[in-house]
Formats: sequence, C-alpha cells, structure tokens
Amino acid sequence: MTDPVGAKLVGDPMKPGGNVTGMSDLSPIAKHLALIREITPDAKRIGVPYNPGEANAVTLVGILKAEAPAQGLTIVEAAATKSADVLAAAQSLVGKVDAIYVPTDNTIVSALEAVIKVGVENRLPVYAGDTDSVPRGAIAAIGFNYYDVGRQTGKIVLRVLKGEKPGDIPVEGVEITELHVNPGSAAKMGVTIPAAVIARAKTVVQ
Repeated sequence: MTDPVGAKLVGDPMKPGGNVTGMSDLSPIAKHLALIREITPDAKRIGVPYNPGEANAVTLVGILKAEAPAQGLTIVEAAATKSADVLAAAQSLVGKVDAIYVPTDNTIVSALEAVIKVGVENRLPVYAGDTDSVPRGAIAAIGFNYYDVGRQTGKIVLRVLKGEKPGDIPVEGVEITELHVNPGSAAKMGVTIPAAVIARAKTVVQ
C-alpha cells in the first residue's frame, strides 16, 4: 500500500514491530516534480485534482506540497469527491496553473480522459503519477512495474521464511522505476518533450 503508517499497519517503517512488514508503492514524488520541471521548465504552478476522501490521495498531496518549494513549484488543489466531478475540478484549474499532475488517486484516474480533454483544449500539459495513464493521454510519468514490485516483495518473504521476524524488517519502497512518455499527447498540449527525456524513456507511446 502507499502509506502503511497512515493506515496504522505499522508505527515506524524502519522497525514496524508486531507481525507486519512489506512494500510501500508510494509514488516517487520528487522525481515526478523534477520531470515536470525538465519537460516544462517555465511551469511554476501545478494543479492537482484529487479526492479528499481517499486517504492515499491526501497523503500524496501532502508530500507534493512539502516537496514542491524545493523545485520552485506551487501546488494548487482541486477537489473531486466522485468521478463525475473530475471534469469540473480540472476545468477549475484553467488559468490558475501551468500544468496538471494527476496523482495515483482512483477517483481521478477513473476519469482521466476528462482531465486529458481539458489539457488538450487549453494547451495545458497533463502529467501522471502512474505509467498506465500515459497511453491514455498523459504526456509523461515515472512509475514502476508491479512485476518488479512482486520480485522485491518476494525477497522480504524469503527473509521471513528463513526465520526473521516481520516486525524487525523495515518497510521498503520500490527500487526500480520506469519513465514512459507520449510525444503525441504532449504536442496536442503545446509541449515538445526534450530528446534527452525521450532517449531515456522505457516506453515511448506512438
């Protein structure tokens, strides 16, 4: 899960205690913001549609707001409590932000096409927190392959099977990340993805 501490599964990720440990699939937020700055260096204000009723989304927005100043960015929130609200939330950001970032929020991702529509119509680049959103129209994302997550989790399982107590094994974050880009969507939103970014992408959506 994204936030095992917030979910009250563990008290301290470094020493979980009890009988629980595992993997956090927390998005690499600092890398996401750095990517936004690299592709759209003039962007200063980033709009974030999210569901304030989704605990993981609230955690991600908190991290975004904490990380953004170091990258010279400001986060502008737009609440959407259900899928039907996503279009209006995205539209509310037009004229207020230089780019939109869609976090790994189930409500927003379920209606991603509404955000992409706003991005295309207003020449407003849309970035995503998960790579599956790139073929759907987001211009770029850094994420991970859950196959790799499974293999990393398996190493933790092996430690338990060999006798270690779960509560003594630190919760791990994902080690391997991938960059996916969609130059076609970027062009529709008025952005040219730098060649250096495309060159290091794991997947380039045509």
